[in-house]
Amino acid sequence: MRRVRAIVQRRRILFLLIGRDLKVRYSDSALGYVWTVLDPLLMGLVYWFVFDVVFNRSKDIAGDPYLLYLLLAMMPFQWASGCISGSTRALAGEARLIRSVDVPRETWILRMIGSKFVEYVFTLPVLVVFIYAYGQDIHWQVVFFPIAMAMQWTVLLGIALTLAPVAVLVPDTERLMRVTNRVLMYMCPVIYGAFAIFDNENIPGIMKEIYGWNPFTTIFTLYRLSVFPDDELPFLVAVRGGISCLVILAFGVYIFRKLEPAVLKEI
Repeated sequence: MRRVRAIVQRRRILFLLIGRDLKVRYSDSALGYVWTVLDPLLMGLVYWFVFDVVFNRSKDIAGDPYLLYLLLAMMPFQWASGCISGSTRALAGEARLIRSVDVPRETWILRMIGSKFVEYVFTLPVLVVFIYAYGQDIHWQVVFFPIAMAMQWTVLLGIALTLAPVAVLVPDTERLMRVTNRVLMYMCPVIYGAFAIFDNENIPGIMKEIYGWNPFTTIFTLYRLSVFPDDELPFLVAVRGGISCLVILAFGVYIFRKLEPAVLKEI
């Protein structure tokens, strides 16, 4: 709690760092913010063409319209993917500032997640445009949208607090996370719905159990419920997703505090 109070007291520094991060990221780009939307949109178009146009299988694995169904998970996945890869550089890339500025070291993790979150928020108006362009309604389940955001913040903070110090001590962590991000894309309900796993009789029960404990299974489904209310999420899976988020956060806090002295010596 002492560290939490210190972060809250220095929140103005955190906001300044997030603003600086966003300005630096787009300073040399002519399109700027457009790239934030363009990346998941182009990937969504590729998957839409493959599964909906070429194989005509989108209705078997996802909701309709498929492109909108994709984007509702693709855009928060971009936030998650950016945080997972960015966490490996969150401390190592700011070694000089970390040594010279008197702020809790968790601030650098929050800065990275916060800047990626702002980018995700910038994509929400584009999602609204697609929703109305397809003639879809926003249902009362939209109340789960901020809950999904809070859960994603929780799990990403836990993951980043774990990976950031480990990456300083084990440089190969950054390369490993590149591969992990690609695998995570298919292990989470991004290009398909969670029901495609839970309703599939060919998938062993133990695999479904593991899949149910994946916090992103719950998070991405909650995002989609606002537009696709029939996208069922078993109550037990939702509870497991919430528990997983808290466990990952607690584990991340423990690892960060445990490795912090060794990291400070290394950087």
